[in-house]
Amino acid sequence: MTANAHAKEDAASTHVLAQLASLLRSGDVQAALALTETASANSAKPDVAAPEGAEADAVSRIASPPLDTLSFIEKRKSGGGYNYWANVPPASSYADECEIGGRLAEEFASFIGKYHNNGNGALLGSIVIDMEKNGAGRGHKIGFLNTINKYAMGAAYFLHADAQESEHPWAKCRRLGRELAEALESTGEQQFAYIAPKGSGAPTLLFGHLDYHPSTETTNATSGAAEEGQDFSELFYELINLAELAEATLDILREMEYTNGDGSRNAELDRVVALQRVLCTNLGRLREAAEILDGPKTWVPASSA
Repeated sequence: MTANAHAKEDAASTHVLAQLASLLRSGDVQAALALTETASANSAKPDVAAPEGAEADAVSRIASPPLDTLSFIEKRKSGGGYNYWANVPPASSYADECEIGGRLAEEFASFIGKYHNNGNGALLGSIVIDMEKNGAGRGHKIGFLNTINKYAMGAAYFLHADAQESEHPWAKCRRLGRELAEALESTGEQQFAYIAPKGSGAPTLLFGHLDYHPSTETTNATSGAAEEGQDFSELFYELINLAELAEATLDILREMEYTNGDGSRNAELDRVVALQRVLCTNLGRLREAAEILDGPKTWVPASSA
């Protein structure tokens, strides 16, 4: 019974998060706040099933202190309601006005961040109207609204972060390659890594030691015991590394400038590329022929007649 309750709670949480993301992407911040408040209230009662459409019809509010808690808002002495731009400290200069406006905006942002209910979500408009009505200075307006704009810009960045241009594949490869090189260095050993593209038929990732050479470190080789079998699978992987290194070199050569400064063709570079193509072709054939060496096999020299 407990496991079933946890499963239902996890499913509900996932559903709420999906709806919250959708509302934020559409720009409906008020509905997102209401949904957050509903989800917070329901999380305290996980055994009570929420009715269908509860997210859309959410009207619960976060309890907020009176608006005159803010230093620049006061309750009207007659007629009810609030004066939304009052008790603002005097300023002796435009710079002072900007400083005061920015400071009051920080106070306002802190207030609505802590008490983010539907009523406070409409508070900014009333403040701007009373700014005009009560003769707020130009610096007051600039300082206040520029500070609010700073916070709005931060929220807008996160709302549209998924629309940012995706990373180019080659840029991603080089970035991940640098990270892998740093990780290899941190092991304290002289290692290298070979990475093959998906679908190449070669191992996706192969590690080795920089000081390894098959002529001196052949697996299972025993000096003075030619009758014993030897495992040459490492030779096959070394050929893979060599062939991929040659292909990478050819890719670099292809990206080079083949035209001299005077407009003539760089014949020397053409010859180097031609030789590199021949090298890649022959290494490819050698690698294919060496596949027979791959795997847990031992090779015993033929006995002399």
